[in-house]
Amino acid sequence: MKEELQVLLDTSSLKFIGIFEAPAHGLQPGTIVRMRCYTGDYSGELCPDSEISEMVWLSYADRNMVSEVDKLIFDFLYKKGYLK
Repeated sequence: MKEELQVLLDTSSLKFIGIFEAPAHGLQPGTIVRMRCYTGDYSGELCPDSEISEMVWLSYADRNMVSEVDKLIFDFLYKKGYLK
């Protein structure tokens, strides 16, 4: 997270929320992407760095803009009340 977004994670606050799998966007048919997701606290100010060119905040209304695996994550977060 420090390299990509210039923040430090508080590792003691990390909480596993799930594994999400779906077909990988733009790759050979049958290629699956698996994401292990966590929540947690961080310190610092979010700022895109390295190969990250921009950062945007998305809501559930933006679900059509994300990959298949991210749609699963959006659905999960929305049902839990974490994403509006």
